[in-house]
Amino acid sequence: MKYTTTVADYLTWRGDIPFSVDPFNEVDNLVLCIISYINFRRFPELLTRNPREAVSLRDICQKLTQEDEQLGLSQLSYIPVAQQAAQTERFAGTRMFAFEDRSDQETQFAAVTFLLPDKSVFVAFRGTDTSLVGWKEDFNMSYLESVPAQVRAAEYTAEIMRLCRFHKVRIGGHSKGGNLAAWAGLHLPHKNYGRLLAVYNNDGPGFNRSMTERPEYVLLRDKMHTFIPESSIVGVLLEHCEDYTVIASTAKSIMQHEALSWCTERNRFIHLEERSTMGRRSDDVLRDWIGSMTPQERKDFTDAFFEILSMGGKARTLDDVQEMGLSGAVALVKEYAGADEKTRRILVETFKRLAVDIGEEVATSAQDGLKQATDFLRNLGRKKPTE
Repeated sequence: MKYTTTVADYLTWRGDIPFSVDPFNEVDNLVLCIISYINFRRFPELLTRNPREAVSLRDICQKLTQEDEQLGLSQLSYIPVAQQAAQTERFAGTRMFAFEDRSDQETQFAAVTFLLPDKSVFVAFRGTDTSLVGWKEDFNMSYLESVPAQVRAAEYTAEIMRLCRFHKVRIGGHSKGGNLAAWAGLHLPHKNYGRLLAVYNNDGPGFNRSMTERPEYVLLRDKMHTFIPESSIVGVLLEHCEDYTVIASTAKSIMQHEALSWCTERNRFIHLEERSTMGRRSDDVLRDWIGSMTPQERKDFTDAFFEILSMGGKARTLDDVQEMGLSGAVALVKEYAGADEKTRRILVETFKRLAVDIGEEVATSAQDGLKQATDFLRNLGRKKPTE
């Protein structure tokens, strides 16, 4: 069945229904996570840690310009969604504060907190942006007990719960932000569990197995809500021992990771019985690939891969990689040729292992996704046209 209704339709059809009539739901969670991608750096008033000084979402949205467009990987504009939400009765009165955005050589982290009309608090973590640091953190999740962004997410959430000590709290994020939300929830002091209403992981990676074996994981299972589109691959990386809900999307293949493509019906996503055939295959491929590597192999591969991808530190973002064009490709080859024997072996074996697995799966499905991915990879090797 073809589904077409998305978040924008939800805001149009149900935006006039206040939380007092229809309580906070899973689609509201995604709306706020989408807004958290927007670049709020021009608004110092959002840096306040005092909830009483929180700024109206509507006031902020009236000042947004193209300069403030979202910092995620999506090619779509998120500002119209924020502005649409701000004009609805449902989100009227929503206020924002505690905006934080930090990026250094080890960490890519951003968060903002919403005070909602139902007197609850929603902590939203931004997903991966175009920085290579952010991408390396994602890879590091496959072998480290924690990455800096996860540690900061737990600290940030604990701080918000202290600042809003009389409020119930929800935590959420999309992509990497979903993983940060789940991590923060699992690392809350036990005394705060009663105030935690829900944790939303919207197509974000899970954890390595050691985390899923913690007693806190069992205690919070009923409060954790994980949503994964039927064919997306991001949300099935690592372990998801909690139950997850498969949802419909207007997009195909890997493009289902785009939050604006998720299908809605009244006050919920459109739930499906199971992952698509392609989704189930990619689940097995990715988990087998990650599982076949030792933690040390994952670390060596990640370090070597990003040393090459960054041209030895010259590139800091995916845009830099694309901008370098042919000269960047030559630099990649030189960096690779200069790698030591151990690193070369790990890179060759890892890429060979993944290439074989993916080649077998592509032969049976994912033709559309392959074309989209191929086009993207081709563009990485070209210089952008001059303005």
